[in-house]
Amino acid sequence: MRRYACVALALALAPALTSSLIISAANSAEVSIHPELVKHSQHYEKKVYQVGESVYSAVGWNIANIVMIEGDDGIILVDAGLAPHTSAQVLQEFAKITDKPIVAVIYSHFHHDHIDGIKGLVSAEQVARGEVLIYAHRTLMHNLVDESSTLGPILGARAGYSFGFHLDGADVAQMNAGIGPLPTGGRPGSFIAPTNLVDDQLQVTISGVPMEIIHVPSEAPDELVVWLPEQKILIDTEAIQGPAFPNMHSLRGTKFRDPVRWVDSIDRLRRLQPEYLVPTHGQPVYGAEKSEEVLRMTRDGIQYVHDQTVRNMNKGLTPDELVQTVRLPPHLENYAPYLRQYYGTVKQAVRQIYVGYLGWFEGDPVDLDPIPEKDKAQRLIALMGGRDRVFDVAAQSAAAGDAQWAAELTTMLLRVDRDDQAARTLKTESFRTLGAASMNVNWRNWYLTSARELDGSLQAALEGKSMANVFMPPDIITEIPAAVTIRSWGTRLKSEDTLDVNLSLGFQFTDTGDGYALTIRRGVSEFSPFLPTETDLLLKLSKAQFDKVTLRQSTFVGLIGDGEIKFKGEHETLVEFLSYFETAGAAPISLTLH
Repeated sequence: MRRYACVALALALAPALTSSLIISAANSAEVSIHPELVKHSQHYEKKVYQVGESVYSAVGWNIANIVMIEGDDGIILVDAGLAPHTSAQVLQEFAKITDKPIVAVIYSHFHHDHIDGIKGLVSAEQVARGEVLIYAHRTLMHNLVDESSTLGPILGARAGYSFGFHLDGADVAQMNAGIGPLPTGGRPGSFIAPTNLVDDQLQVTISGVPMEIIHVPSEAPDELVVWLPEQKILIDTEAIQGPAFPNMHSLRGTKFRDPVRWVDSIDRLRRLQPEYLVPTHGQPVYGAEKSEEVLRMTRDGIQYVHDQTVRNMNKGLTPDELVQTVRLPPHLENYAPYLRQYYGTVKQAVRQIYVGYLGWFEGDPVDLDPIPEKDKAQRLIALMGGRDRVFDVAAQSAAAGDAQWAAELTTMLLRVDRDDQAARTLKTESFRTLGAASMNVNWRNWYLTSARELDGSLQAALEGKSMANVFMPPDIITEIPAAVTIRSWGTRLKSEDTLDVNLSLGFQFTDTGDGYALTIRRGVSEFSPFLPTETDLLLKLSKAQFDKVTLRQSTFVGLIGDGEIKFKGEHETLVEFLSYFETAGAAPISLTLH
């Protein structure tokens, strides 16, 4: 009923339209979920799959599986899931199989759905005592810290849209996350830093199980797989992303995922000739012939998109032209479920390949200094006959089932006037129609979540704050070195307020002996990796006290007042210095209305 009401309201505000158009537009939103997505959800029913004699994959509790390898006197877990409470449920399932203790955990890579559930499996104390070893690639901490400290707020907000964390009711009924069940959003994850680091390859025997941990950059730059040579079992983690076309580019935002390296990594795995594949998304693959087929078809899909994109880039095609040109051939496009576009899409892969190689500039200098979007929208609307004419065409397009054109036209109107309620309502309904028709979960979630932002039901301030927990949970914040956090303050400097400021703040850490400084100098924040002899202000504190401030559990001024930290300088000057930096993640982030 909500969808029909939105359409009726939008069309009521366009009196030139007839009642038949109102009925047609309402009918366009009747489908709530693509039928293939309904069927795809069955892939993630909760079940523990046995592979060979001693490997078990828990599918359906987390968006990413947890895989258990049973050893002589302990178990090894590959990945830790997204949330401690769901990972603890997986551990209960494994306890029905064996009562052996966890002796090692292998993080496949730094993405949160593979590590944040760790404290539902083991405690930090167990790891500190050496009872449990945690393996990871050498760059995992760098990747995790870099992502959380630099872009945590915006990545958290965008992840909320991508994974549909803000949707409920009919919008999520029978749904999945493309590569797993729907995740639970808004809860802080957990983290324990790795104890054992892997470079290119590590041969190790854990609890009597010989294995090779191999670095295969692919979906993530630090991706690790686990090869059990005696059983010919390959725990391929996310080198094969699971039962969906690989996310060669994530809409939430990622650095360039190099398709060539990804293909090379899969070919490296093919040479192992596994008899079983155990991905950390989706069900295991049984048999040497099927395992080779899945590996081969996946790498062919990735290579086809890469090669044909580059081929046509060299003919001068732009991204908008490329996405209309590069298509998977039928034998790849219809290879279900592994190359069906439930999670990644060819179109977003094509765009990231172009930008990854050539950057944003498409070669036409008209784009070098374009007219501002609002100004351009005003001019185009005038050329098209004015606001009412544009709205009428948009409403007629929506009624005729052309939701994309309706959304593009109303976007122009909203760039001129964000408070144009009729345009907002019509764009909202257009997004609902597009979302309902989409087979890709990320596209669907972005359409439907953006519709919630447009109609005012998203509560962006509250939800945006909660989503900061996804990329900036407390356990990860405390693992970030103070130097990294202090340096990142520069990306939050209100430079317009500091063009005449020259002021320095020193940090002396009493527990580690480290010292750093931050100097504001005419709109720039310069980080010093050592403590200069003289600074205008100086804080003497421990890393734990610094973390309290970073986690917003206290403030520097509050800790000084309580006598917990020592301070040299004028209190008013410290307050002034701190006021020049925006609070990370404090402001709501609007992603749909620009």
